[in-house]
Amino acid sequence: MNSNANSTEASRPGDETASATRRDVLRVAGATTVASAIASVVPATTAAQSDDIREIDFRDGTPPVSDGPQGRTEVVFHAHGYTQSGNSVDEAAQFRSNARELGYGGTVAAVTWDDFGFPGTAEGNARDTGDAFAGWLQDFRAENPETTIRLLGYSMGGIVVMEAVAGIDGAFTLANADTIGSYEVSSAPCEGAGFYDAIANSCEGMHNYWSANDWIARLGSAGGASCTDSETPTNYHDVDVSEFVASHSDYKASPGCIQAILDNY
Repeated sequence: MNSNANSTEASRPGDETASATRRDVLRVAGATTVASAIASVVPATTAAQSDDIREIDFRDGTPPVSDGPQGRTEVVFHAHGYTQSGNSVDEAAQFRSNARELGYGGTVAAVTWDDFGFPGTAEGNARDTGDAFAGWLQDFRAENPETTIRLLGYSMGGIVVMEAVAGIDGAFTLANADTIGSYEVSSAPCEGAGFYDAIANSCEGMHNYWSANDWIARLGSAGGASCTDSETPTNYHDVDVSEFVASHSDYKASPGCIQAILDNY
């Protein structure tokens, strides 16, 4: 695919109108943004490409499949949060380092998206990138049919993961599509909210790790998905990690939280 991550050209034929409508609804639902708090969680730094962490960078369009790790048994694709595009590789490396301390030996890759601008603009870019990432993953799956694919989105990276699941929409099955401190809206996984069928059809499990001590996350800070007269798919699970996570920035630094994630691998 050669679509630009900041456009809707990566959408599948016939899906553009429905996709745009869903995104408009979600943006309205998230209009009360705590921009300064999100931006100040971790200062962004410039991170060079690691020899071990491959970076799949969508900031200038959809990258080639060869940018991803090829021929691996298992890959976790980590999507960073708001203001952290310059720190994407280091963010993924933090998860990998702590996961390896707990015995996890899988490959970790960094998904980088354009988080420039105010939160509303960045959220739109996250949604567009998720859709482009879905197409990239389909191409990656075609070239790596035996690789177990897991997604992990932190904060606004949770939107990237959710939109990727929507874009895949049953074309193949992810092992995991997980989020931590997700900035996706709390109704997103609910029946009738736009993602229910995609979650049910596109992943073995979606786990949303939330903490009552995290007042920035939208999908989780109040106890997980918030559904009115509906339910979440049977393969969707809210996981309370409040005892391990004291703030929005603590998920990947907490062995207890990392262990909870690995327990579902």
